[in-house]
Amino acid sequence: MKMKKIVSVFLCLILALSLAACGKSENSKNTPADTAQSKDDTSANSAQSKADTAQSKADTNDDSSQSKADTNDESGSASDSTDEDEMAEINMVYFSMASIPTGLSDVETEINVITEQEINTHVNIEMIELGSYEQQINLKVSSGEKLDLMVTIPYGSPTFSNMASQKQLMDISGLLKDYGQGILDTVSGFMDATTVGDAVYGVTTYRTLNSNVYIVMRTDVLEDLGLLDAAQNMTSFSEYEEILKAVKSSDKWGYLSGIVPSDSSGLILPIAGAYMDTDKFSEASSYDSLGDLNKIIAINPDGSDPTVTLNFASDKYKAMVDMLRSWYEAGYVYKDAANQNETAESLVKSNAAFSFICSSEVGVETAKSEACGMDVTCVKVLSLPITTSSCTKFVWTVPQTATEPEAAVKMMNLMYTDARICNLLTWGLEGKDYELMDGVAIYPEGMEEAAYHTADFIYGNQFLVLPWAGQDADFRQTSKTDMESAPTSAYLGFSCDTSNIENELTAITNTINEFLPGLDSGVAAEGQYEAFLEKLEKSGVQKVVDTYQEQLNAWLESK
Repeated sequence: MKMKKIVSVFLCLILALSLAACGKSENSKNTPADTAQSKDDTSANSAQSKADTAQSKADTNDDSSQSKADTNDESGSASDSTDEDEMAEINMVYFSMASIPTGLSDVETEINVITEQEINTHVNIEMIELGSYEQQINLKVSSGEKLDLMVTIPYGSPTFSNMASQKQLMDISGLLKDYGQGILDTVSGFMDATTVGDAVYGVTTYRTLNSNVYIVMRTDVLEDLGLLDAAQNMTSFSEYEEILKAVKSSDKWGYLSGIVPSDSSGLILPIAGAYMDTDKFSEASSYDSLGDLNKIIAINPDGSDPTVTLNFASDKYKAMVDMLRSWYEAGYVYKDAANQNETAESLVKSNAAFSFICSSEVGVETAKSEACGMDVTCVKVLSLPITTSSCTKFVWTVPQTATEPEAAVKMMNLMYTDARICNLLTWGLEGKDYELMDGVAIYPEGMEEAAYHTADFIYGNQFLVLPWAGQDADFRQTSKTDMESAPTSAYLGFSCDTSNIENELTAITNTINEFLPGLDSGVAAEGQYEAFLEKLEKSGVQKVVDTYQEQLNAWLESK
């Protein structure tokens, strides 16, 4: 039982890194409140029967999509096959990074003012705290509970790839043609990432999908030591080490841990998708994990060599492990890095740490300064391409237990096209939870928190969300322009069917949980890397690599 709790915390905090890389985070000061939600009164068997019927309807949509499209009204939405006066009711679920906002019910009410009029749908919203999200989604899906619309997360069983491979998600390709044209126009080419064959199992949140790797450092420490200019202009890890050495030897700041992990996995340098195995930042490189969130798989994203490799067995990964070990032995790394259960931002905020390495996007200094509770200086090490993994972190889906898939896709369409819906779901009620000043959302005067305040990357279209205090009024457009100019992996859209390697993946995940906290933080003793590779081999990792290679070859041939 103790180990289960540890793993739960570990998985939850893995997500914290991904979330931190996605923009403005939720206000951690919200107080718990009863979640506004509606429970389905039918039995599990009845719900499953409805879900089967709904899926049957979804499967026939491709054949009838054109005829339905011809009957669309001027707003672009089609009518249900049922009586137009009969209002649909959907259950929508997403996660909260902090306590459930007390203002959720008010937000739900305002959203229904819009949805009941425009798409004849009543929306029951349920938020689940992140730490319980995996368990609660599992219970809902396994019991056949009515669940019409939900977002996936980057770890555990509610990942997009897992739910799709387990046939827990509806194919909404026909429904998107009928009720989601706004989604298709908005997300465009990124739909490939959530398409398997001819089936579309969800829609990625349309957010800043490209990211960079940054070194984040406390500005006050740099200024006090006269190192701000050196930090802002550093171009190599050896220069970073000189700064870490100066902090450690300082009488005033020597108590700070020079560098801390980004999460409870001990992750410091081997950021997913990044090979920072060289001294010069300009010589760092990237890889595409082909949708694998455990960093098992690696391939060159430029398409020049379609050979699938085991990331952990590469010379580049080993070089990062060795660099981390040298940092740990020099005393720069947080001593309890392999076992800590706090995020890097919280350790900086509590005056325990000087710096950390993470992936983030445009506006990183504003986001990280707010999360750390103090000014930070961020130096870019490497730019990462947009990959399938980038797109499948957070995906809006219609589960098989949905009883109103048409209405669910209509609601989803509003989330990608209607700024009112996007801002209600993100910042809450204008005038109560936030106010607008010069094109930027801020807390009302005299307030430091709000009844409702969440993260801006969870919902459909982040680019329709008002910038938050500290960001420029044109921040969303700047971010979108940056994303549109970012490189895209040659393998965007490839998805591996892992149903025949589930046993191997389970064993490999257990092995990763055992070894990676030590290896990724520099804490691991001599010989642990070799032991890790040996246990991966016994866990069947070669079968996993071979499966990815075979399916990638077939995918490339089909294109």
